[in-house]
Amino acid sequence: MSLLAHTRRFFYPAGVKTRFVVILALFNVAALGAGFVYLSQYWGHQVAQDQRSAQVELAAWQAKAEAAAATADAQAIAYKTNTFTWSQLESTDYRQYIANLRAVGCPESTLKDIILTDVMRLYAQRRGQYYVNGREFKFWETDEKRKLKQPQIEEREKQLAAIDKELPAVLRELLGVNYEREVNKYFVDTDKDNRRLAFLSDDKRSQLLALRDQFEGEREGVMYQEQGAKLTGAGIEQLRQIDQEQDAALSRLLTPQEKEDYELSMSPTADRLRKELIGFNPTEDEFRAIFRRQMAIDSAYEFEDTNDESVRAAKAADEQAMMAELKGQLPADRVAQLDRSQDPDYQNLCVLSERYDLPDGASQAVLDIRQAAEDQKRELLSNKDIPPERVEVALKAIQAETEQEARTALGDQAFGQYSQTATWIQNLGTN
Repeated sequence: MSLLAHTRRFFYPAGVKTRFVVILALFNVAALGAGFVYLSQYWGHQVAQDQRSAQVELAAWQAKAEAAAATADAQAIAYKTNTFTWSQLESTDYRQYIANLRAVGCPESTLKDIILTDVMRLYAQRRGQYYVNGREFKFWETDEKRKLKQPQIEEREKQLAAIDKELPAVLRELLGVNYEREVNKYFVDTDKDNRRLAFLSDDKRSQLLALRDQFEGEREGVMYQEQGAKLTGAGIEQLRQIDQEQDAALSRLLTPQEKEDYELSMSPTADRLRKELIGFNPTEDEFRAIFRRQMAIDSAYEFEDTNDESVRAAKAADEQAMMAELKGQLPADRVAQLDRSQDPDYQNLCVLSERYDLPDGASQAVLDIRQAAEDQKRELLSNKDIPPERVEVALKAIQAETEQEARTALGDQAFGQYSQTATWIQNLGTN
């Protein structure tokens, strides 16, 4: 027997061994029972905790659902509250109508279109009532029955003149716009100002045009208040003050160079020079020099009565002196071109040459043809030895030959346009 077996027998006799097995079994049962109780308590606690978590999550979900429902209800209520009809904005008072449109965020450009259209429609209706004589239409009556009587014609002209004066003032007061310029946008040119002022930044250009409209409106207000054709002393003083304020505002906004370029691009003086100098083709420096001189004269006579013969004569003398000074600073060939550009016939020829892309020199060629034909006619009429009947035939021949030469120089299209105003050609054939 091994030592280990001997030892077991020594320490664990048979009776003791049986009791030990029983005790061990009881201990195992107790351990299992304790484990069961522990596990039962653990799982019960875990289940309770999971239930509580589920309840919290359920409560959170319910809160979110209730908040979403409340938001939806609020949005529905807000939508219903903010609905409006156009009648809520319209008003018989245009000032209130404009205020209502601005209150709902209507863009200024859209607001202007709405008011301008509405005002124009209103005045069109006012105009229309003066074009009918009040006679009921009967299809069997001829047109003269519905013509205006003379007193009605006189009343119409009176009322239309009043409307033509009132409408620009109303639009200026309501919208701060120039009536003629706004109408031209629909028929002439919508972007002229931006093209002419392209040398300025967008921000400066916007500010400049706003200033122009502001001071232009102030001038129109003075003219409207004056009523009469001749300004009073008070009216003239108001206009002078407006000019000074505008000049100061422009000087604050623009550099000296920008200010002059603005006047060169937009002023009535510059516009007039661009017409009067057709055919001269001034360079930039030449135009600036002429403009500065002419602007000084126009400013000096701005508030003078040009219906006064003495005023007109004085201004004409100043302009002649200005041109003489200018010619003294130009080369001889440019002086000749400047003189030639003062001929309306030559200006007309230059316009036609540009329109029909005629060769350089076509305008001058027609002038030369005209000069030669008129000299030939003068020589013919001065010869008293030629019988009258032969003179008439010769004049018709000069006219026909001249007309053909001019047609060749200009081409059929341009000559057809030119001949409508070129009375000198027809005059060649008459004595």
